[in-house]
Amino acid sequence: MGLMLLNREQREQKMLAWAYVGLWVFVTAFLWAPSRDGLEGIYALAFFIPLLLVLPWRKPDLQKYGGWFTAIALAYAGWSLLSGVWGGDVGYLVLQWLVLAVWLAGAAWVLQKKSIDWDIFLRWFVLIGAATAVINIAVFYWSHPLAARMEGITIARAPTLVGQVYGVVVLIGILLSWRTDCFKCALGLSLACIPALAALGLSQSRGPLLSLVIVVIIGLFWLRPTWKILLVQVSTALLGLLAIVAIFPLDQLLLGRGASFRDQIWLDVIRQMHASPTLFLWGVGMSDVTDIQTSIGEYHHAHNAWLDIGYRTGVIGLGLAVVHLGLLLWSARRHWQLAPLTLWLIYGCGCLFVDSRSLFWEIDVKWLLYWIPAGLLAASLMPRKVLPVRSRLNG
Repeated sequence: MGLMLLNREQREQKMLAWAYVGLWVFVTAFLWAPSRDGLEGIYALAFFIPLLLVLPWRKPDLQKYGGWFTAIALAYAGWSLLSGVWGGDVGYLVLQWLVLAVWLAGAAWVLQKKSIDWDIFLRWFVLIGAATAVINIAVFYWSHPLAARMEGITIARAPTLVGQVYGVVVLIGILLSWRTDCFKCALGLSLACIPALAALGLSQSRGPLLSLVIVVIIGLFWLRPTWKILLVQVSTALLGLLAIVAIFPLDQLLLGRGASFRDQIWLDVIRQMHASPTLFLWGVGMSDVTDIQTSIGEYHHAHNAWLDIGYRTGVIGLGLAVVHLGLLLWSARRHWQLAPLTLWLIYGCGCLFVDSRSLFWEIDVKWLLYWIPAGLLAASLMPRKVLPVRSRLNG
């Protein structure tokens, strides 16, 4: 009540300080929050509530809230919400639209008002990820054989989700190590990646691993790291690979599972869309029930976020999602200092290609793969008075 009695400027300053810290807490919470409900509670308290006390009372200004990046993202979310009319559920989707809108517009507003040092922010993300990876590995393998696929104790419960989350940690650690002229700093960041890389390997998740390899290769040509740190990293990776080959039966762990029925699920979904012009144009509609009937059984989603978007919202929804992604990547292509965020988004898209449901959904791991880097990247690409971003670590 006392906050509402303050004048607008005082209230904005207090909420800005709250939401700035809350942004840090919320993003890192994807690594340590014990459950999805817990993560949503963190988001509500750390970011959503303070921004609700500010944004509705401000004069609408698209440039301060993420510009066309936010507008197109919310157009996609809006169409997904509208599809709930024929999908059978609207009320649930209204809340999800509001949650996403506050994140995208709020992140842009906060980062325009208060600058952030991305190297420090992401370095803390890597360190927290390393710590949680060690704890996760210890807890799981205390009661499971080493050959078991590692499951998580946080929001990333399933092995695939474990691989996706810790793949982000590994990627960011590698990219930061390439952006510094300090060899000791680069070496330290590389060592911090080892627990997360171990967690990714122990999850036996092929999609995140393949996405990581592809994005690291893209980053190699974009950032052009020094040969010294690259030699250390490649040598360590080769030794680790040899150790894994010697210990684990990779032909069974990675290759024996085949495509895990994904190819058949994708084919059946595409056939259903092709058979119905209505389904092709605007989809079956969004609903809190996401089951899909295929020739090999019932699945909760299409195991491909982009195909799932097309199935539920048609080419209209898929087109808006692709435009949003394309605009972000095209705008970020020359911003070398934002490479970690850009490559994080590309990695997430790769992971989502072989797993997950529609992007317009509740806060879970897919947010870490798409909406978190997309929101932070859009906020950083918007013109502002002051946004110092260090291009090198001080060490």
